[in-house]
Amino acid sequence: MNMDERKAYLAELLSKVSQAGILRLALFSLLIGGSLAACQTAVIQPTSSSASGQTSSELASNAGLIQLQNPLDEPEFYCVDVPGAGLSLNLQSPLQAHTCKLTAAEDETFTFNYPSVGQIYMEAFQLCVEADSVAAGTELRLQECADQPRQRFEYRDGLIRLHDAGAGTLCLAIAPGAGTPTGGPSHFRRDLALQPCGEVEAALSEWEIP
Repeated sequence: MNMDERKAYLAELLSKVSQAGILRLALFSLLIGGSLAACQTAVIQPTSSSASGQTSSELASNAGLIQLQNPLDEPEFYCVDVPGAGLSLNLQSPLQAHTCKLTAAEDETFTFNYPSVGQIYMEAFQLCVEADSVAAGTELRLQECADQPRQRFEYRDGLIRLHDAGAGTLCLAIAPGAGTPTGGPSHFRRDLALQPCGEVEAALSEWEIP
């Protein structure tokens, strides 16, 4: 092979190497771009919305107490509460109305409209309030948060209504009568249940939420 042939061969070889490098670079760019697009797609999560189009993040309340507006026989008011305290806390029991804690307590702290619109969330245990059924007198418990109609509530005009109960005809209400002493200078409890909104007294069913 003479000198001219060697030059031509080297030029052709360099051209092939250059083309291969460009191809590898293009493939690498496509792979990176595809990975980024996949990551961006994974990050975007669907959010539930209300009838007005607002998302759960826009409607979510601050974490705090769900307190009965009327103190009844408890000067410190009644709040929605998990039975028990400390090591005796019973997450499987129905929720109750109990004397509101003077300082923020995990077993009385709820967030409305979180993680989805209509849900009532207890962050300390990462659980949601759920009605046992859609019958009058049914109790409420903490359950795993799910796309469950019995976890969908609406707060309007002081009433906490269950959505899946015949156009919102069941409302959260405290039991009538005197509270049961639970210890301390002023600690009382009462049962909680869903009752027909039009039949229960306002004093037993009007709440303030966070």
